[in-house]
Amino acid sequence: LGIAIVLLSCIVGACIIATSFVFIFIYVICECLSWPIFEKLFSDILRRGIHRVRTATYRAIVVNYVQPLDMLEGFPESINGRLLLRQQALEKLLPPMAYGVDKHALKSSECPICLDDYVVGESCRVFPDCKHMFHLSCIDHWLKNHLTCPVCRKCI
Repeated sequence: LGIAIVLLSCIVGACIIATSFVFIFIYVICECLSWPIFEKLFSDILRRGIHRVRTATYRAIVVNYVQPLDMLEGFPESINGRLLLRQQALEKLLPPMAYGVDKHALKSSECPICLDDYVVGESCRVFPDCKHMFHLSCIDHWLKNHLTCPVCRKCI
């Protein structure tokens, strides 16, 4: 009878250990399979948060830049005055650069808006986040109505 109890205890212990290994194995497999899903979810959440921060930063820059001028000189009387202030704020965010001066010349040879080739020394704008480059006149026309990249739609 004593041997039967010891043998039964050993069998129960072995079953508990085997079950534990099965649960650990299933847990590890589930973690490995679900990690890319969680990683994508967290990166999407982070990207949306960064987008909101950039939008808030842009609005803060424009508001902080426009408000002192409005207090000193009064509100712009015409739409042209507001467009000029917006253009000045965009100049600070996206300064013009000459094509062919740095590494951006190697990445693209034509403007995605007008499809004309860039000429060395021509004024262009490069979006800081996505690195898309455009002719100065093409992108300025676009930026009058939109605050996003025309190629990938990322905010400035």
